[in-house]
Amino acid sequence: MKNLFILISIALLPLAGCIDDSVATDYATGDQIGGSETALESLANSTAAFMYSYEYFGTLASQEFGYPAMMIMRDALTDCPYVSSNYNHFNTPWGSLSDFSSGRAKQPWRYYYRMILNANNTIIAVGDPEEAPAKIRQFYGNALVYRALAYMDLMRQYEYKKTGVQALDAEAESRGIYGLTTVLIDEHFDVKNAKNNPRVPFYHMYRFIMNDLNMAEKYLEGYARTSKIRADLSVVQAYKARLWLEIATRFQKYPEDLQTQLSHENDEELAMYDKLGITTAKDCYQQAARYAGLVINQYAPLTESQWHSLTDGFNEASVGSWIFAITINSIDAVYDRVNSFPSNCVTEFSRGYSRSQYHCYRMIDKRLYDKIGDDDWRKVTWIDPADAGAKPTPAKYHTLLSADEWALRDAYVGFKFRPNEGDISDDYKNALQVDFPIIRVEEMYFIEAEAKAYTDGLAAGVSALTAFMNTYRYKGGTYAISPGNVEDFVDNHLITQKRIELWGEGLAFFDIKRRKLAITRGYAGSNWLPGNRYNSTPGFTPSWLNMYVPNEGESSLNGALKMNPDPQVNDMYGLWVE
Repeated sequence: MKNLFILISIALLPLAGCIDDSVATDYATGDQIGGSETALESLANSTAAFMYSYEYFGTLASQEFGYPAMMIMRDALTDCPYVSSNYNHFNTPWGSLSDFSSGRAKQPWRYYYRMILNANNTIIAVGDPEEAPAKIRQFYGNALVYRALAYMDLMRQYEYKKTGVQALDAEAESRGIYGLTTVLIDEHFDVKNAKNNPRVPFYHMYRFIMNDLNMAEKYLEGYARTSKIRADLSVVQAYKARLWLEIATRFQKYPEDLQTQLSHENDEELAMYDKLGITTAKDCYQQAARYAGLVINQYAPLTESQWHSLTDGFNEASVGSWIFAITINSIDAVYDRVNSFPSNCVTEFSRGYSRSQYHCYRMIDKRLYDKIGDDDWRKVTWIDPADAGAKPTPAKYHTLLSADEWALRDAYVGFKFRPNEGDISDDYKNALQVDFPIIRVEEMYFIEAEAKAYTDGLAAGVSALTAFMNTYRYKGGTYAISPGNVEDFVDNHLITQKRIELWGEGLAFFDIKRRKLAITRGYAGSNWLPGNRYNSTPGFTPSWLNMYVPNEGESSLNGALKMNPDPQVNDMYGLWVE
């Protein structure tokens, strides 16, 4: 065991009630923790609790409520416009795409590295897992999964991809940041290098994350979890499916990057990590399909009644489709009424910003909504513009609201996430005892279909997607498509359905950036706020998906950190005006 001081702060564990485990509230050395299973369990819990912790930096309470806040940020950047900027605490910079130099833009960077710190502390405290009993090994495996989650998100959010904006891309080229992901801090990190810790290239980060997942797979073998806040083998498999798809897309679109990866296979500094063991992009797609298939065999997609449940709709982790989740199941775990996911996103929650008093409703992008077929039972998750303001509430909708309240919601407002037990009373302590999905099995079906299209051919991919849609989402088996080629299939059909399916869950960001899809906010009939209507360049990554860390933050402390260019969205794209 390493004799390091590890902070298990009560400030980082305000949600310990949802963990149902003991909580340490003082400092402990690695040796002390190593001799105490209870203390190590508390330390391990700190990472799971941090997924829904509050005010962990004390600088921006409105955005400091854990991973759900990260989900809202990514959705505000992509598929989820708001009716109003009033009381929309995620409008700047995420919705308005302005003022990326503000402290708000630091939130993702700071949040994920605090999560990594927690995970590293557990890994350090365990020491050699080979010498640990089974229960301790599952703490170790879970810490590895949470660390992999954090680095996967960081890597995909902060790696700079070409935007098609000459000034930004030239600046990125001059800074030498192409191919760089994020800075790496693990259990081997020497604090003496903190001021000289450069972003690692993709070929390094892929090996690092995959190695964490490989070890987690080993040490979670045979582990039967009691809660979906814990990672088991299926969670590891789901993250491997995500990671393999990310890698496969890169090597398929950029064959030279595959050669770069292979050329560094025997680098001395990477010798501590497992090799990827692939030689082609097709190998990576096959791995993505394999791991997605393993997960699919263990879970079942949401049914129509589960999706539209007024009491348990998208707030209950026990449903058969949820693989990994955040769980809040006690009054003590509910910290704040308005600085929370339901306040910003659940329009039936009666005490939040998304109620009629503040008129700050979250919507689906009109162009995405228009692609939902009439036989798709998911369509009534959002208000059809033809039904907006209608009284009584049209029978096809599922809502907890009275007819008068329902009529106050605008077109395209979503009713996907429900308050706990359908509680719309003023008792927010009960209403906010909700769960949040981190991974659902439905995502695995989309990963499998995409991977099959690149390994087995277009027809195989179309067949897989069509089977999912007609079995689980369309009434009457009417879903049918005729894409021109694999790229058309993935970008214009599969990703569209995936964005509809996972709307509001913070995942569209990754697919849009991975596939270099344009974001169009300005168009005739747009439901984005007039001041938020920016259109990116087709065939390139929107500049605002290359996340930015203000210079007065991390880079002032770490001289080796090469920064992404400020997106400067208004100057570089110009606001679309109808």
